Amino acid sequence: MARPVASLRKAMIPVLMILGGMIGCADSGKPSPPGSVTGTTASSAPSVVPSTYAKVEATDTVTAAKEPTGDSSQQAAEQTKPKREPIYDTQTPGRELIDKAIKLAQRDHKRVLIEWGFNTCIWCVRLHDTFKKDALVHPLIHEEFVLVLVDSTENGELMREYGGKDRQYSFPHLTVLDAQGEVLTNQNTEPLEKGSAHDPQVVAEFLTKWSAPKEDAEEVVAKALERAGADRTRVLLRVGTPYCGWCHVLVQFTQDHAELLSKDYVDIKIDTLRMTNGEAVASRYQPVAKESLGVPWFVILDETGKTLATSVGPKGNIGYPFQAPEIDHFIGMLRETRQKLTDAELEQLRTDLVAYREERERKQAK
Repeated sequence: MARPVASLRKAMIPVLMILGGMIGCADSGKPSPPGSVTGTTASSAPSVVPSTYAKVEATDTVTAAKEPTGDSSQQAAEQTKPKREPIYDTQTPGRELIDKAIKLAQRDHKRVLIEWGFNTCIWCVRLHDTFKKDALVHPLIHEEFVLVLVDSTENGELMREYGGKDRQYSFPHLTVLDAQGEVLTNQNTEPLEKGSAHDPQVVAEFLTKWSAPKEDAEEVVAKALERAGADRTRVLLRVGTPYCGWCHVLVQFTQDHAELLSKDYVDIKIDTLRMTNGEAVASRYQPVAKESLGVPWFVILDETGKTLATSVGPKGNIGYPFQAPEIDHFIGMLRETRQKLTDAELEQLRTDLVAYREERERKQAK
């Protein structure tokens, strides 16, 4: 199977970062999948006009970002660099950005990392660059967190709601939420600094400490089979990795159609990088194919764990059902294993898959 191996992760980071989530995807003939949430995560931010810090009232217990330390030559070099795109979205309400991040965290069993700051804050830019580019830090951000940047000048009251009204703030400031949106910790980023930059080792230690507990794939499958037996349903088991763009598209589709699919299926994802025993479980259920499957791939199981249908079609693993033959195969899997889904509901799923494809093709054409 063409998927990353955890022990090789560090060596593969430069490649993974360049390919932007396409490693190991079963995506032959498909356009590039969408990346992270635009303007809210570590992906490129939209073009917006930077705000100024003056919008925070003088009576608030908020301090401006400190002046950068380090030698004057580095500061001069930074000042003469070409102007970069703003990283903070000053137009979308911060609560909307955070709510969207929480939904993604719930979907992917991650935590939310809020990076409070503003576009003219040099230290905010430096930390964000560490999040995006450092070979030690970037995998932790990508695999374990939904990173959301919230402009503190536009969302000062919201920041104090999450961080505390009596706190003395400096920027950037970090808040970690669990998948339910509850605050786990707030972090002043000065302890993460070393000289004129952030210390990747210290940043990585902070991120590791506040990552979500690893799920055990064996337990996930066992609970799904138990529930399927109690509800007289099936298990839709999907296998993927954090670096597979089409895996994210597939999980979003199943989430969007959870009400329909839950009539007949307990939907679970096995992440071979993030889960304990993920590789072992994936190997146990991996369907037979003439060629490497890539990811995502999926199987439908009965309550005993017996395979009823797989994503391997006449031309190999369909991955995310994007092209017409792939959609036909996916709907065929459901038709063969359904118990309550009606013909009309299956056709609704087909119609939506086609609509998703057409919308993505329109965006690709722009």
